[in-house]
Amino acid sequence: MPKRLTLENHLTKEQLRRKYLSCQHSQEKKRWQALSLIAAGEIANLVAKQLGMSSNWISETVHRDNEGGVAGIKNKSKNQASKTLTSDQLKELEAEIESGKTERQRLWSGAQIGRWVKEKTGTEIHKTTAWRMFGKLSFSQQTPRPAHQGRASEEERSAFKKN
Repeated sequence: MPKRLTLENHLTKEQLRRKYLSCQHSQEKKRWQALSLIAAGEIANLVAKQLGMSSNWISETVHRDNEGGVAGIKNKSKNQASKTLTSDQLKELEAEIESGKTERQRLWSGAQIGRWVKEKTGTEIHKTTAWRMFGKLSFSQQTPRPAHQGRASEEERSAFKKN
C-alpha cells in the first residue's frame, strides 16, 4: 500500500480549497488543487492521475508546502528573481542600440547583445535571451535585402521596363 503524504498544518482543508478556487495563476492553482485533495485524504498517485501530473510532482508540491507554507506554493518566476540587467543597464543598452552601430560598425545581432551583456555584467546569456531583450526594447530585426550575383546590366533593366 502506498504511503500517504501528510501536510503540515499551515492551512486547514477549507482554506486550501478556498486558495484553489480563488487562485488566478494556472500553475499555482493546480498546486493548490493537489494540496486540497491530499488534505482531503486522497492518495498521491490518484491525485497525480486526476490532475494529469506525475506522482513525483505531487510529492514535490507537498514538500514545497511543508517547508515554505503559502510562500512555498507561490510562483517563483525565474524572470522576477534574477534579472540579467538592471534598469540603468537596460537604458544604456537601449541607447547604444539606438545609436545604430556596434563598435565594429555593424547592425546589432543577438551575439553582439550577448557580448555586451557579458562585458557589462559578467553573465553569459543565450542568443535567444539577447533577442528577447532586443524585442522588449521595441526594436525589430533589420536585415538588408540580398544582393543578386548576376544582376542585370543597365541595358537589360531598361529593356525590361519597356516591356
